Amino acid sequence: MGHRLDRLFRPASVAVVGASPKGGYGLRTLRNTRHLGYGGRLYAVHPTHREVDGVPAYPSLADLPEVPDAVAAAVPAHAVPGVVAEAAELGAGGMVVYAAGFAERDREGRDRQDGIIAACADRLPLIGPNCLGLASFRGRAALWGIEMPYVHAGAEGTVALAAQSGNMSLTTMLSGRLPAVAYGVSVGNQAVLDLADCLGYFLSDPGVRVVGLVMEGLTDLPRFRRLAERAAERDVAVVALKVGRSARGEAATVAHTGTLAGSDGVYDALFRQTGVHRVDDLDEMVALCSLLAAPRRPRGGALAVYASSGGECGLVADLAEDAGAELAELDAATESALAAALPDYAQIANPLDLTASSWGNRDVYRAAARAMGTCPGVGVVAFVGDAPTHTDPLDAMGWPEMIGGSAEGAAGLDVPVTLVTTTTDIVPGLVTMAHEHGVVLLAGARPALRAIALASERRAVAPAPAPGASGVQADARALLAAAGPEPSESDAKRLLGLYGVPTPDGGAATDAETAVAIARRVGHPVVCKVQAPGLAHKSDVGGVELGLTGDDAVRAAFHRLILRGADALGPGAALAVRVERMAEPGVELIVGGSNGPAGPLVVLGAGGVLTELVADATGLLWPFGPGDVRAALTRLRVGRLLDGYRGAPPADIGALADAVVGVGRLLADLPEIAEIDVNPLLCRSEGCLALDALIVRATGKGPQT
Repeated sequence: MGHRLDRLFRPASVAVVGASPKGGYGLRTLRNTRHLGYGGRLYAVHPTHREVDGVPAYPSLADLPEVPDAVAAAVPAHAVPGVVAEAAELGAGGMVVYAAGFAERDREGRDRQDGIIAACADRLPLIGPNCLGLASFRGRAALWGIEMPYVHAGAEGTVALAAQSGNMSLTTMLSGRLPAVAYGVSVGNQAVLDLADCLGYFLSDPGVRVVGLVMEGLTDLPRFRRLAERAAERDVAVVALKVGRSARGEAATVAHTGTLAGSDGVYDALFRQTGVHRVDDLDEMVALCSLLAAPRRPRGGALAVYASSGGECGLVADLAEDAGAELAELDAATESALAAALPDYAQIANPLDLTASSWGNRDVYRAAARAMGTCPGVGVVAFVGDAPTHTDPLDAMGWPEMIGGSAEGAAGLDVPVTLVTTTTDIVPGLVTMAHEHGVVLLAGARPALRAIALASERRAVAPAPAPGASGVQADARALLAAAGPEPSESDAKRLLGLYGVPTPDGGAATDAETAVAIARRVGHPVVCKVQAPGLAHKSDVGGVELGLTGDDAVRAAFHRLILRGADALGPGAALAVRVERMAEPGVELIVGGSNGPAGPLVVLGAGGVLTELVADATGLLWPFGPGDVRAALTRLRVGRLLDGYRGAPPADIGALADAVVGVGRLLADLPEIAEIDVNPLLCRSEGCLALDALIVRATGKGPQT
């Protein structure tokens, strides 16, 4: 049984509604489809014409001699609902709507878009509105409303592209550096079909090896997650460019009443956990898609580089570290093989300067590619050189020898050999020559090195653990309900305790003698903290006193803290003092979490006084397991402290991972919690402790079942 979108992506018949001899999207769609070599039946729909540009025309979809597989609507926005309803009623296989003037514009447009969604129901898959359409090079059909490249129709494309931005989709397809494209989709408003639907269809085509996505946002993140995990299982690389994201520092900017996570944190966590490669711009996207579509992909390992220029070698060495590309250490056998092929005065190193005398020398370039490609630990080889726009003719400047020699050296290797240019200013003939020799060309040193780094990452993706029921959800709900609209620190710690997150021994007191009794029970020294509804920043009002020993010290601290709390909140505030046993030193982390449309997001980072000073945080999207937490710790600079820094004992990573998972499960069980902050979570050689905790309820959200 075929895929439900086969009729749209590989149609046997296409109808273009609104096609007119005067031009526009309809006429261009007819011409695009014919130029792709479409072998199916093509129809135009026009109220008066009997043919358009040589294509038979009919007054309506209902008048066609058959129900079309795919329909392109090249009509104004006000006419779209009627065409959609007619196509859905007839049982058309799918539709593209080009027109703008829907949800992206105003309330009227939103209502119009809601109308076409209702008309489609589960009957009519629809791309758009407000898009350029669908280019199915594999199906030789182009429901695409403007000029487009036809070159991909003659090749068995391995790359599939989908973007919310029509122009960015077209720009990527037009790039001469990208390998052959199988499908290109501009999804526009994603009224019915979205990027996840496109990804799902691309995964049904065994010829697709790389999927490139340009997104402003996803409509169903859990579904995208399942599809991305399926892509990882099938070794289909997914490359995502997320535009419209907030500043990089958002994930590490913390107010104690909020969390570390913003909307971009959700996407970053989603991509990391599913093995999706995240790029920052279209140059990186084209480079990475090109590298991952090559017959041999980097499978981990470091980079080896050679060039006939010491300056280019120095530039690559400078940029590699920032790009995350590790330069390989050459072993003795590799050094010997290189020395035998180079002049005596050449210095053997990585990056390797072949010297200017080697420019255009096929034998040297062959030997360099072969030697570096067989060096243990090398995952990708790159040779560097530039042929800017006015480099001509290439044949007279040594390029066939250098590219040809490198390609010959690459034969039989299990790692790719790439050509990296230091600029993106390239004569087109160089791209053609590289493609003809099977060499991947990566333009621009920075995007090239970034692509190599991303492609070389070891991205073992395990399916997300089943969210499952925790077994304590009912007790947690009851505790949260009793806490009222503004849970105290004590309430938060009782909830954390239900989920296996340890907290210091202690309790809350509303009078000095109770505070003294708690201190005696837990043992000195103690810490005393004022707590009250609406008081999140205790330290800002002098609401924390540390290292208290003896009854008199605790008694006096109680009175001071109550007075400070009253000064801050007013005499009628419901004040208490939490008394806890002082904890031994350890590494302080923050575990922040929030509930959003994608589910719980937990962000882990440097805690205590470092939280607002150090941009050191990473996120995890629920569900996740202890292994995901361990992987996240490797991305944190503070992770070195956990390993035992300068003789300190290593932290109990197992206990830490369990605590972070506990916070995620708490949020999943209680969607009525908007935010939680555990800061600091003290990590010690044995176990960990949540020293402070804050819970913020979602406004107007009660218990859910």
